[in-house]
Amino acid sequence: MADPRHRSLLTAAACSVLLVCATLLSGTTTLAGPSRAAAAAPGASAEEPACGPALVTRTLSTGSAWRMCTRIHPFKGLVLEDVQFRSATGTGDDQGWLRVIGSLYLAQLNVPYDTGTDVFDDITGIGFGNDRLLTQTPETCDGDALPVEQSFMVGSKLVERTIPGICVREAETGLAWHSQEGWATTSDRYAQQGRALEVSSLSKAGWYEYQQKVTLTDQGTITVGLGAAGDLAPSEGFFRTDPAFGWPIGPNEDEDSDRHAGSHWHNAIYRVDFAIGSGDQQVEEWDYEGDPAFPTRVRGEGTIRDEAFIAEDPPATTWWRVVNPTALNADGHPRSYEIVNDAIQNPYLPLTRPPLSFTNDHPCQEYASSNLNAGCPGQSVLDYVASETKPLTEPVAWVSVGYHHIPRDEDQSPMPVHWQSFSLAPRDLLAQQALTPAERTCDNGLTTGAGGSCAAINVAAPAIAAGNSPPGAGTLLTADSGTWRRARELLAYEWLWLRDGEPILATGDDGLPSAATGETYRLTDADIGRQITVRVTASATGVTPGIATSAPFVAPLPTPPVTNPARTAPELKLKILKKGDRRGRPRLRIVVRGDQGGGAGVVTIQRRGKVVTAALSDGRVTVRLPRPGKRYRVTVSYPGDQWYLAATATIRVRR
Repeated sequence: MADPRHRSLLTAAACSVLLVCATLLSGTTTLAGPSRAAAAAPGASAEEPACGPALVTRTLSTGSAWRMCTRIHPFKGLVLEDVQFRSATGTGDDQGWLRVIGSLYLAQLNVPYDTGTDVFDDITGIGFGNDRLLTQTPETCDGDALPVEQSFMVGSKLVERTIPGICVREAETGLAWHSQEGWATTSDRYAQQGRALEVSSLSKAGWYEYQQKVTLTDQGTITVGLGAAGDLAPSEGFFRTDPAFGWPIGPNEDEDSDRHAGSHWHNAIYRVDFAIGSGDQQVEEWDYEGDPAFPTRVRGEGTIRDEAFIAEDPPATTWWRVVNPTALNADGHPRSYEIVNDAIQNPYLPLTRPPLSFTNDHPCQEYASSNLNAGCPGQSVLDYVASETKPLTEPVAWVSVGYHHIPRDEDQSPMPVHWQSFSLAPRDLLAQQALTPAERTCDNGLTTGAGGSCAAINVAAPAIAAGNSPPGAGTLLTADSGTWRRARELLAYEWLWLRDGEPILATGDDGLPSAATGETYRLTDADIGRQITVRVTASATGVTPGIATSAPFVAPLPTPPVTNPARTAPELKLKILKKGDRRGRPRLRIVVRGDQGGGAGVVTIQRRGKVVTAALSDGRVTVRLPRPGKRYRVTVSYPGDQWYLAATATIRVRR
């Protein structure tokens, strides 16, 4: 909603010559791809969008991926172009990149107040870009905040800045799919949580802050939402105190209190330029009719709408899809997207009453109303439909998503976010759902009655058992097949033995090398101390094979013989010699001996906080000690060797 005290001087009404107005209103932002880039031929993977640093490519944790051009337009705010989807699983051409949307953005936000005295067009009148774009922070974006380069005028001043203005994050969507084959709790059960890519921006228009958010799921669904937060506009001026036009907010001090917030509409109209594959596309309308004689019988009929039209007051059961008759999925069905718009529409304005309208893609038709493009100035969707003369082969959907905001006490600052949204749901975009697990890949054509998995899925890895202990050359190893999920057909198993991850080769009776296979394998000298594993392949007719590998089995190297397995305690003797060295420093003789003679190795001498070592020779060594200024203690430690245990002794050195 526009604040009347902060209206832009450059509104559509102020621009009588829109060629000049478009120039004045322009600004620059992040790079963008072409409005309608060349799409790939049917069945081929689409080329990467040509938009340079504006390209966003994300593979979700569930395996599906999205890529597109993202930018901030001075008026439209967040714009997505050349949107492409790639499924996590699938068959044939369903595994490549599929182009689905040419461009997608908010084409108008019409805000009329219930009083009838104030109406704002926030997109063309103020805009969601330039200085209206808000900086992303860790509180508003817990994903990747992408930089947005901007250049715009504020009064007579040129502002050039780069701010983190687009948020890209992966989000949870809840349960993605679930299937249990039987009623028993022991039946095979398949389930997975879903993920989505969220692309969003924040803009301030008057007292409101709007989040433009596009949610692209791992199933190929695109949900377009507008969240309104910020603050309620003040009640002075054009806001009436009549409760018929608003709601009392705050303390009710007296009957003349003017603490009333005016009710109003947020009429969001989006422009969706479809680009499913390549070639001409069609708009198909499905209408349903009941049979008075059979209340449960409902007949549906699809009709190709070959001319631009406005869906004026359609029945609740009517729906539309955009279909490319030449872009076929792996089953041979034409790919399409269904428009799901369960939001309400403002019924009091001709522009917002229809849930959607369709026109061809014309470059000048940028905005749903108060059009700023000089090619068709000041026009609206109603004008676009009325002026269309060509068959509807490049469909653009104008989707009206209304929200009637009747304020409440809880809407006081900071206002909780109010959402209004619609979705684009894939219909036959793929031959199966985008996350189809291997266990269900053969369930194409309602074949679930067969029961069991379509693929060999290992539940517990195979295990290796040794025929004797300790194992060595000649030991027979036996492997089981592991545990596998119940499949459509009885599984057969093949074993392949590996040494350090490579197949073990042996010379067969024909003199040629052959791989070690089968459930058993006999160790050779070459296997001792190496990692021996077995790889099991499970397969059956009509079942995707599966592979599982055992944990490593290692036959240890032989332990070297022990020279003297029973070590004894030596005698560690310390003696201060009567005669010191030439400087008068005392000498300490150290002797390590036992029933095997003199000890070998080194001893450690600790004295006055200092530690030194000395090597033994035939169990003896003599070391010099510091000159005794006063009495101190010397500790000698022997770590032991192959004949003797460790020993420690202490001696006092006197003055």
